[in-house]
Amino acid sequence: MVAADFVVGILGNIVSILSFTSPISQFREIVKRKSADNYNGTPYIATFLSCSLWILYGLLDPDEGLLIVTVNAAGVAMQSLYLALLFIYSSKEKRVKYFGFVILDIVCFGIVVAFTLVAFEGSSRRTFTGVLCATFTTMMYAAPLAALQTTIKTKSVEYMPILLVLSLFVNGCVWLTFAILVTDVFVLVPNAIGILLGVIQFCVYLVFRNPTPMVNEKQNENRGIDFQDFGSGDINGIDVKVKNVIPQKRSLNRLDAFPVIRSPSLSPIRAKSTQHHEDDVEHGGEN
Repeated sequence: MVAADFVVGILGNIVSILSFTSPISQFREIVKRKSADNYNGTPYIATFLSCSLWILYGLLDPDEGLLIVTVNAAGVAMQSLYLALLFIYSSKEKRVKYFGFVILDIVCFGIVVAFTLVAFEGSSRRTFTGVLCATFTTMMYAAPLAALQTTIKTKSVEYMPILLVLSLFVNGCVWLTFAILVTDVFVLVPNAIGILLGVIQFCVYLVFRNPTPMVNEKQNENRGIDFQDFGSGDINGIDVKVKNVIPQKRSLNRLDAFPVIRSPSLSPIRAKSTQHHEDDVEHGGEN
């Protein structure tokens, strides 16, 4: 019979890999435009180091660490691909920056591996590595919180990455269940914190998911038109009136087409001659 923790671990692998693939559409756009200068590669650099540390943590526990190794190996592969695309399509200045950070990640990982093997023995190695992994994972879950301040200030969820929050929330639930089944505190703690942060972000999203009336009024004032004063049929009515003006103008007679002739600013002599002219036209029309 298959153990429950193994089934949950497989499910956790699937959810986490789906989370790793979420930026694919963004990188498809980068390849299409052949430019990545407007994108920030820092999250991929941090995730690369975090997944590398989790691989080390899984290798230190051959019994329960296999599923942790597989999912984070996939994470390292995906982040390496993303960083390679950023390196190819970024400016020279950013290439140097990304290259330096990747080298720093590799050096830090090497130092952690060496320090873990030299300074600790037995289960203490796993404890030291577990603390580092839990710290990095908590930071990953807290990353979307940067958008909360903007959301609360603007009262709009436009800048909240709700899909990322949702994927991290589901990921946290699955791995929390796995941690409870295998009694792994270093997997449990960061994922429990991730679930809590996800709930907070969902609450903020539900509060501000609909724009407030104040925001709509300001937008209408900026446009110079208050569309709330018109019904759905009023605008069509305006179009009809505008269209009817043209044939009315075309049906005017010659005298009405030049109302300036009847202007009171004309001299009495000219006004009188104009009046005779009108009378002649009228009599001529009767004949």
